[in-house]
This record gives sequence, structure tokens and C-alpha cells, in this order.
Amino acid sequence: MPLLRKQPFQRLHVSSDFKDDDEVFHCEVTNEIFKDYNEFCERIILCNSLIWSCSITGRTNMTYEEALQCEENAKKSLKEFPMEV
Repeated sequence: MPLLRKQPFQRLHVSSDFKDDDEVFHCEVTNEIFKDYNEFCERIILCNSLIWSCSITGRTNMTYEEALQCEENAKKSLKEFPMEV
């Protein structure tokens, strides 16, 4: 999980009290659902800010998506690393 200001990012707990006619906003990047549009916008801005870091490589100054991709690439590289070394 990408780090936000050197701390593991915690997604919002998804409430189960949605009604069929509730208007909701889905943040595709984090897969979170928001009832409040302003909270949704704040999350989008947060995810697009260059304040994220990769929890595996320590690389900093990335967006949430970049940090997530960095972690996936690092995990893939570790799996391919020869055990004999």
C-alpha cells in the first residue's frame, strides 16, 4: 500500500447504509465510494498530489497511482530475483 507522508494509506471504510436512490461517487484509483461530492473531490486531489511514496523502494514525490505502480513493479522484480544470490 502506498505511503502517505511516510504512513501506510488507510482507505475509508465503506458504509453499508446506502439506499438504491443515493447518489454516490466512486474514486476508481482507490476503489472508495463517497456520498459527499466534496469529500470525493478532496480524495481525487489527494491522490493526484505528489506526496506519495513507494513502501518497497522508498521512492518519493509520486501520485497515488505512480506509487501503486512502483510497488507492483518492485514486487514483480523481487519475484524474478534469483534466490542463489
